[in-house]
Amino acid sequence: MLTETQKEALILIAEKLAALGIEYQVTGGLAAIAHGAKRALYDIDIDIHEKDVEAVRTAFKEYIVEDWNNELDGPDDEFDIWMMTLDVKGTPVDISQIEGCRMRAKGGEWVEQPGEMRAEPGEIEGIALLIQNKEALIAYKKVLGRDTDLIDIEQISS
Repeated sequence: MLTETQKEALILIAEKLAALGIEYQVTGGLAAIAHGAKRALYDIDIDIHEKDVEAVRTAFKEYIVEDWNNELDGPDDEFDIWMMTLDVKGTPVDISQIEGCRMRAKGGEWVEQPGEMRAEPGEIEGIALLIQNKEALIAYKKVLGRDTDLIDIEQISS
């Protein structure tokens, strides 16, 4: 389900993070695809620890489109999260801090997210990665409850 440029971007990211010894986990749509969802990938979502932010910023400085910031802008925002956005080979990449993240549930209330990695080794189209485990991914997608999340849950739960 990945394009060639998305694969190239993912390889570059995984290699840089591994070279730095950065613990990470692939989340969102890419994790759903890794667990069996059948859909196109829009962007790559990756969690890192707060202690690794500066090393990651430095390693990916040439790709930064939006530097490290908190994405909470207005009352309708779904996420209260520190992150940066990259453009790697034309692929949008959101790198987020796992600690201190919360998201707005479909009902409107804020839900704090676990501040620890819940990743397992896996692969996507032959690319070795650390991928958010299925249980954690489903829990995250249930809280958000967007149409895409519900479809992902259905596909990876069967």
